[in-house]
Amino acid sequence: MFRFLFLLGAALFVGVGTVRAETYRLDYDVAVLNVVVLGTASYQVTASDSRYAVRANVRTSGLARLFDQTEINAATSGSVSSAGLNWSRYDISHAYEGKFRRVQISRGAGGVLNAQITPNYREWGNPPASPTQQRTSYDPLSALFALGRQVNARQQCRGAVFVFDGLQHFRLSVSGGSSRQYVGGGYRGPALVCQFRYEPIAGFDLTAAERARIPVGEAIFALPAGASFAAPLRLSVPTPLGAAVVEVRNYSRTS
Repeated sequence: MFRFLFLLGAALFVGVGTVRAETYRLDYDVAVLNVVVLGTASYQVTASDSRYAVRANVRTSGLARLFDQTEINAATSGSVSSAGLNWSRYDISHAYEGKFRRVQISRGAGGVLNAQITPNYREWGNPPASPTQQRTSYDPLSALFALGRQVNARQQCRGAVFVFDGLQHFRLSVSGGSSRQYVGGGYRGPALVCQFRYEPIAGFDLTAAERARIPVGEAIFALPAGASFAAPLRLSVPTPLGAAVVEVRNYSRTS
């Protein structure tokens, strides 16, 4: 569960606007019970009308680092058009539990993927992700950019994206929701509180019972005036130890 939260955090908390060239600098804390800090994350994202790029880092900190020395560095880039996003290159380095793996995926014409995974996976899940599932998915960072664009365009908690990370294929979606004012971490303004779902599809080895136990989370998205992307401000997921929360500590947007 701890590793899942960090991988999800690395995917989730990116923010971009494409009306003009913009840079978002975002810092987050990861905690359980709103007291025990497990780690931190920092992100710098830039976008224009035609291109976008995201860089992210997530690492354990405090007492949690005594038990799990996780560090993730990830980046993606691609183009923006009236048809949507077209990601071209995804790169993630993941160090955890004394292990290290790097996944590099480039995306060519027709969505054909070329992946370099070092060391390669020994198991690919049951069932493994099919070539079609791989081609028609976003990388994790681009997926949340696309999801936030959907939320912003609709001004509602409605949207879904399919994701492939080099091994696993899954769906992220938001629904339900209510409006509120959010104050914290440098952001003050309107926000949406949504139900957030993570649904594994392929590349996993999960029983039906394990799938049924995947909790529904809560995500809060910023809705500032003039933006084209709803940046995530907070993610809360129930765990046996209490709610695990990823929450913005510093939010800055420049153009």
